Amino acid sequence: MTEPNEKPPLFPRWSTWYLLVAVWLVSLIILFYVFTKTYS
Repeated sequence: MTEPNEKPPLFPRWSTWYLLVAVWLVSLIILFYVFTKTYS
């Protein structure tokens, strides 16, 4: 299995990945909301 002290790829901490994914999802929600309001 995985080691408990395994480092994540690219970033120094896993919390940076979680923050990046959360920001990505919020930006997608906002983008789709704007598209829906614009083209409906």
